[in-house]
Amino acid sequence: MRRLSALALLLLLPTTLACSATATYAWKDEHAIEYRVGPGDRLRISVWKHDEVSQEVTVRPDGNFSLPLLGDVHAAGRSSVDIGKEVEARLTRLYTEAPPVTVLVVEVKSYRLYVLGEVQKPGELAPGQPITVLMALAMAGGFTPFADADHVVIVRRDEKGERRIPFSWSAVVRGGDLQQNLMLQAGDTLVVP
Repeated sequence: MRRLSALALLLLLPTTLACSATATYAWKDEHAIEYRVGPGDRLRISVWKHDEVSQEVTVRPDGNFSLPLLGDVHAAGRSSVDIGKEVEARLTRLYTEAPPVTVLVVEVKSYRLYVLGEVQKPGELAPGQPITVLMALAMAGGFTPFADADHVVIVRRDEKGERRIPFSWSAVVRGGDLQQNLMLQAGDTLVVP
């Protein structure tokens, strides 16, 4: 009887630890999302009163694009505002007054996500706009009968490093814990055990 109790305790311990890890994750740290430019995205660079520099560019696979007079500008992983500030700073070396620069993302091609494991249609997703975890699961056709929907993991790699973000379908859908329904970032991978 004692062995049976000890075995039951050992079997329940991983479930208890997994639930407590989900409850204590700092999802608020993951919510601050600003679109980051990536390879393949098309940008419109507008420099006020300087048509010789203003143009539409495509971010190359190496993460850069080229502008006349400035050469290569690094764009991958940066916001359009950051890119505009760099272009403006470089232009101050060429002109006496820094002309205002606007960078617009004209076409998004780098926003790709991956869903693996126990979903109906695993693979790459290429939505035209940022989506949440629930949207990605819906685009992947939902769970298979063998899925462990309460132990989904989002694998994210960004400037904070690589990390595993827990997601519990029951906590979100039944429990109303909507903070777990994160906006996914380009390159995120959902793993459904």
